[in-house]
Amino acid sequence: MAIKLKYLENFLKIVELGSFSKAANQLDMSQSAISQQMENIEKYFGVKIFTRSIKGVSLTEEGKILLKRTKLIIDNFHLAKAEIEEKIKGISGILKISSSTTPGQHILPIYFSKFQRKNPKIKFQVEINDTTTSFNKLLNKEVDLAGVGSLINDVDSIEYIILAEEELVLVVPPDHELSNKKIISPSDILKFPYISRESTSGTRIESEKLLRKMGISPKKLRIFCELTTTESVLTAVSEGMGISLISSIAASKAEAANLVKCIRLSDSELIKRKLYLIRLKNHDTKNHLINLFWDFVKKTSFIKNLDT
Repeated sequence: MAIKLKYLENFLKIVELGSFSKAANQLDMSQSAISQQMENIEKYFGVKIFTRSIKGVSLTEEGKILLKRTKLIIDNFHLAKAEIEEKIKGISGILKISSSTTPGQHILPIYFSKFQRKNPKIKFQVEINDTTTSFNKLLNKEVDLAGVGSLINDVDSIEYIILAEEELVLVVPPDHELSNKKIISPSDILKFPYISRESTSGTRIESEKLLRKMGISPKKLRIFCELTTTESVLTAVSEGMGISLISSIAASKAEAANLVKCIRLSDSELIKRKLYLIRLKNHDTKNHLINLFWDFVKKTSFIKNLDT
C-alpha cells in the first residue's frame, strides 16, 4: 500500500489544529475521509500515530517521529517543485524588505543589482525604516527580510548574514574647530551640541553601546535635536547645528562633497559595528524567493569591511 503525499499534508494539518473535525472542516473534507487516510498511514507503518481523548488528539511517540520526518518531506517536496518551475520558466515574484538607512541605501542595492542580472523577473519592494521598525516588521511577517544596523529584540527567532563591518565616525561641519584633527578623544564629543538619531535607530543603539564601552555615559551628550534619517543628520551637521556619530559609509560620501569632515575616535577598534541581513528562522520554506536571495547574499558576501 502506497502513502499519498496529500495524506501526509493532512496529517500535518491535524497536528496543527489538534482535531480531526477541525482539520476536515478547514480542508473541506468529511471527517470519515480524513480518518480513513490516517488509518491508512497507521496500517502502512503498523503503529498508532494518534491518541484520542475528549480534548482532541495528540501524537504517540511513533507519531512524533513521523511528524519530524513528514515536515522535512513536505518542505523538500515544495522546494523541489519551486526549483523545477524556476528551471522551466524562470523564477519571478516580489521580495519585500524593510531596512534601516545604511544597509538599505548603501549596501543592499548593490546586491539587488547583481542578483537581478541573473534573475530579471524578481523585483524588490524596499521600505526604509529604522532598525527597530524593520526588526518588528520581520517578526510580524509584514516583510520577507530586513536590513538592520543592530541585533535587537527577539534574536532567538532570527538568523543573520553579516553584510559589512564599518566604523562609526564623528562628523563635524567643515569649518568646525575639530575639523583639522584626524583623531580625537571620545570625551571631546561632550563639549559640543550633539545631533542624535531617534531612539529606535540602529546607529543610535550602537553608538550608545560604544560610548559606554569607552567610559562615556550617553546621558552626558549635549543633545540639540533628534532626527529620523542619516541624511537629515548630515544636513544638520553641515549647517553647523552640531556634531554626530554616524555610519562611515554615509559620512564618507558627504565628506567627498565637502559637506562635513569625518574624524575617527582614538579607540577605533571599539567603534566598529556590523550591518546585517536577517530573516526568521521558521520562515516559509515554500517561499523559494527568500531562499534564493538569501543564498546569493551568503555566497557572494563581497562587502565586508567598509572604513573611511
